Amino acid sequence: MMEKESRKITVKHYLNKRAKAKIYLHERFFPLYIQIIVNARKAQIKSKINEHLNIYRSDVDRISKYNKALNELLLMGYLSDTLFENIVSKELFPVYHLLQDEVQVLKKIIKFQKPFENENFNLSNFSKEYTKHVTEITTILDNKIKMEYKNELQRIFLNSIDSEDKRDIFRITNYIIHFVNWDNKFISFYEATYEILPSELKMIENLLKPELSTAIKAYKAYHSRINILKRFFEKRELGKISTLSYLDWVTDIKDFILKEFEKLFGKQKANEYANSLDAILIENVKG
Repeated sequence: MMEKESRKITVKHYLNKRAKAKIYLHERFFPLYIQIIVNARKAQIKSKINEHLNIYRSDVDRISKYNKALNELLLMGYLSDTLFENIVSKELFPVYHLLQDEVQVLKKIIKFQKPFENENFNLSNFSKEYTKHVTEITTILDNKIKMEYKNELQRIFLNSIDSEDKRDIFRITNYIIHFVNWDNKFISFYEATYEILPSELKMIENLLKPELSTAIKAYKAYHSRINILKRFFEKRELGKISTLSYLDWVTDIKDFILKEFEKLFGKQKANEYANSLDAILIENVKG
């Protein structure tokens, strides 16, 4: 019995009453936090469910009875004792369901780290671990590939500065580095540029490191299936955290996207592309 107790993972929500309260209609509202207990180790982190409430605005309106001030508090992640108890006791959609999903997500993250076998397991910086595991994987892939592409362009640019036979390469890389708005998503820039300068972009592609070239092709293929992916993993109607996260990638998405890639490229290329994306996501989680 003691062995079972020591292997228990406890994850529960609470209102952090050590934080400064926000007052509304004489009631005190506090930020929603989570207490985690594993192997006698404890952590307290801020809940992220408020980050996912925007897509449920009509449902939030019903909870607040269309009260703008109360809406703002909810979307900031602040609840009163009364509201918190009401959400839990009445299982109000979507907040209650997001609470339940957040608990399950956190337990999955902990289990991935094998807390009962791993002597080095700890809960320090667990908020950071949580963020890495639930960030939209499309964002992770886009940011990483964009950064690597910019670095490669810089390398190619510098190598072509003093070379007469690389004038075209110098001109193209100079334009992309200095005149493209890098605040845009990589996929948006790449697809738009390919329509305008296909041969020029292809010329640069041939000079990229092979792993980056593969990653770009894999990401483009992944992005072409993103709508199918989101429909297949529809979470909104279930009141779940709506991002397609690394947890989803490990449990479902990688296998799904591998099958989609096989339809497009065959088994060998599908594995190459899926593994390329997998490597980027693993690096992000371990980093």
